[in-house]
Amino acid sequence: MTTDEALTIIAQQNKTLTSQNEMLIFLAARLVWKPEELVEVVMANKKKDPEAYVTVYNACDGRTTGKQLAEIAGVSQPAMSGVLQGWLEDGIVLNVGTESQPRYRRLMKLPEKRKTEKKAKQSNAEPAQTEAVQAEPIPQETEKKVEVQQ
Repeated sequence: MTTDEALTIIAQQNKTLTSQNEMLIFLAARLVWKPEELVEVVMANKKKDPEAYVTVYNACDGRTTGKQLAEIAGVSQPAMSGVLQGWLEDGIVLNVGTESQPRYRRLMKLPEKRKTEKKAKQSNAEPAQTEAVQAEPIPQETEKKVEVQQ
């Protein structure tokens, strides 16, 4: 086996492990948090456009910078840093970067009321009748498979 082949195999295994870890984090988060409860935590104590913070939370993909997240929320970078630090302490995001260059990853994607209302307006539906999209429930078979693998 050549060095290139070995490195390719290691890279593939790393990608597989990363994917499996993300799935385990998602499943564990679903056991602890209902999406609606997590939305309430994300929007708590946000005076300026609390709905924007749901969009910010969903943008926490491990690649988006704090500056970019601040732009989404329409706040300063120091203000966003405080929010992200609070979310980290609350255990609703993970720092997948470094201490000096943190990158945050959400536990799960949350329903966004704004996007749902925008789609409703485009399809001429009444926005007042529009509800936030609910996350899909975990199929029972998936839960059983996870238990068996433990």
